[in-house]
Amino acid sequence: MNAASGGSRNQVLGIILVALGVLFFVGQFADFGSVAWPFFIIAPGLGLLVWALVGGRGAAGLAIPGSIVTTIGLILFTQNLFGRFESWAYAWALLIAAGGFGTFLMGVLTDHSANKDRGWNSMLAGLGLFVVFGAFFELFIFNQSILGNYLVPVALIAAGIWLIARQQSQKSSSIPPSDSQLQEKK
Repeated sequence: MNAASGGSRNQVLGIILVALGVLFFVGQFADFGSVAWPFFIIAPGLGLLVWALVGGRGAAGLAIPGSIVTTIGLILFTQNLFGRFESWAYAWALLIAAGGFGTFLMGVLTDHSANKDRGWNSMLAGLGLFVVFGAFFELFIFNQSILGNYLVPVALIAAGIWLIARQQSQKSSSIPPSDSQLQEKK
């Protein structure tokens, strides 16, 4: 290990220790623990991200776990703040986006265009899944409104009837003509 690498690690460790010290200090004056416990997840994730940024090309791979761990902490913080832990039903998609962001960042730090492209595409896919599943769960599952209570069952029944009718029409059109029908055509 060279001296520059050790200096960067010490710098990252120093930043993490200062952040934890500030966190504990603020916790003495506020009911910090009931709301901010996810910072014990966010802080190590941010530490990994900082290490990836200052650690050179060899540490660039830490951007992926750093972004995932930080995102988990931010999701937990938001869920805890608003009391909406059921949002895990779709919040998992943000972990795909976070992995994509980490891969993109690693590609930027190592100047590797394939990682940038893969990361960007994964990030967009994760965000897209988050929006689609989030809209579905929030509108149809978690929201007990007319939309969720009546529209979804009616739509399911209509789709089922349509599929049954479609299958029946395909069966009737695929039945070969009988001998009497063939003689009538002659």
